[in-house]
Amino acid sequence: MWGPQYADATDYVKGVIRRLRVKLEPDPAHPRYIIIEPHVGYRFNDNATVTG
Repeated sequence: MWGPQYADATDYVKGVIRRLRVKLEPDPAHPRYIIIEPHVGYRFNDNATVTG
């Protein structure tokens, strides 16, 4: 996503996802919107229902 110079920056990506979850998820510990796809990466779950 950011280019080859960030190939080993997995902690950076995890930090960005963590901050997005805090802002978007009702319960960041149990994410519904930003989902981890094993062996693929992250994806946005647009099928999650919005409550409240």
